[in-house]
Amino acid sequence: MSEIWTPKGPAPQQPSGGIELPKGFARRRTEEEKKPEAETPAPPAASEPAPPNADQPARPRSQRPEFLFPPQGVQVQCPSCGTPFTAPVFSIVDLGANPELREPLLGGQINAAICQNCGAGGALSAPLMVHDPANEFLGVLVPRQAQLQDMQVQQVIGEMSKALMGRLSSEQRRGYMLNPKQFFDWDSFLETLWGFEGVTPEMLRTQREQSELITSLVRLAPDVKAMKMVADRRKKLIDRDFFALLGQVVNALGQQGQQEVLDAITQLRTYLLDTTQAGRTVKATEEILRQAVARLSPTMSRDDFLDLLLEYWDGSEDGESIAVSLLTVARGLADYQFLMTLTERIDATDDPEMRGPLISLRELVVEISQQSQQSQAQSQEAMLQQVQAFLQEVLQSPNPDELLREKSDQLNEMFLAVLASNIQQAEEKKATFAVKRLRAIYDSAMEILQGNLPPDLRLLNQLVSLKDESEVRRLLQENRSLLSKEFVEGLRGLEERFRSENNTELAARIKSVRVQATMLL
Repeated sequence: MSEIWTPKGPAPQQPSGGIELPKGFARRRTEEEKKPEAETPAPPAASEPAPPNADQPARPRSQRPEFLFPPQGVQVQCPSCGTPFTAPVFSIVDLGANPELREPLLGGQINAAICQNCGAGGALSAPLMVHDPANEFLGVLVPRQAQLQDMQVQQVIGEMSKALMGRLSSEQRRGYMLNPKQFFDWDSFLETLWGFEGVTPEMLRTQREQSELITSLVRLAPDVKAMKMVADRRKKLIDRDFFALLGQVVNALGQQGQQEVLDAITQLRTYLLDTTQAGRTVKATEEILRQAVARLSPTMSRDDFLDLLLEYWDGSEDGESIAVSLLTVARGLADYQFLMTLTERIDATDDPEMRGPLISLRELVVEISQQSQQSQAQSQEAMLQQVQAFLQEVLQSPNPDELLREKSDQLNEMFLAVLASNIQQAEEKKATFAVKRLRAIYDSAMEILQGNLPPDLRLLNQLVSLKDESEVRRLLQENRSLLSKEFVEGLRGLEERFRSENNTELAARIKSVRVQATMLL
């Protein structure tokens, strides 16, 4: 009994991970959509973002890092298993206005879709304009898969350029923007963007080849002999970065429960650790790390943990790798108090040889903390985009109730939060029809969620929704058979959760229910 549906609470964390094996997605097209794609409307060129309405879901106000050009929900059909789903698609990305999109863009996460049913994924064949004012770059990707004629391509670029110019001030407009660079495949597009980060095409090409090799090895599992033959033929690709990618695959397979494939990949990794120069280096580093992790203990102080880190922190790549691993394993020790301990150690010495490693270690700890926060924010943002796209699909559906029941797995706390935000904004704008429609969707979603809950959770939600104490007592009496010590303990956990979130009203209501339920045991 760990969940309760309340739009005011924070959205639950969703597990991430998995192996992305690109299959090549394309937008599912109806007969009417098979007309030239240049007719696809470009983003509005107005100076202010359009206000939310019944057809454009709004974000919850507590989670609104606004995009200059928000993504739109596009219906996608997985070519691998045929499952239809909605994916967020950007038409324009302005890195000057939204620098937080740089990392997802470089990582190939923009305009990409992952099937929730089978895990297959790939880039969408949608035109994309990217503006990077820091590097005076304006480029347009028009994938060949979009199958647009030259005139249509120029029309799409013209509409995008007009939309972008419409959002920029006269001071922000530059000469390079008059002639956007054109790209027809993701590889060349990303090579240019990565070039601004100091990453060469050769480095990217090697990484792609390593990813392709790992994909081939996964497909060959569990034929370990065949896997070894392929790996031996391409030994030039097996370096430390290859083992890092292989480690990610092992972790993903473990999460997905593919035990047979996992065993074969693990056996191959052991073989490569023993038969390649890079493998022997990685194996030695892993042995040192195992010894270091074995020295960790639940009672270790921050000072002792700092001393342990400094033993391995020698400025080398291996030293940094071990330090990062220790900081990850002992995440609870690498907190604000640890940073204060580290700072005090820095302030206590004037010796440059001692201060240097301490300062660089502090920079690493801060960097890891920031990356963790950024990763969580990006994961949350990706989830929010999916929820908005799904809500837009529901709003545009001729039968919202049927769609909600069909895709009930997408009904979660974040969906209710986005829906509640839309209702609130529609009420503020006195959009009566939109409020009525959104409330009907909210009620349907709640009804479906209630129907899918176990009896004790269903009872809990009914109890929490009641404000009349006599009604609470009556409902508890009618469902006395569902009351147990576990039920009461679950109420106590929920009470503490909402109190920690400063939702004192709901915490007090749950406490009242808990007290009355305890008396009936």
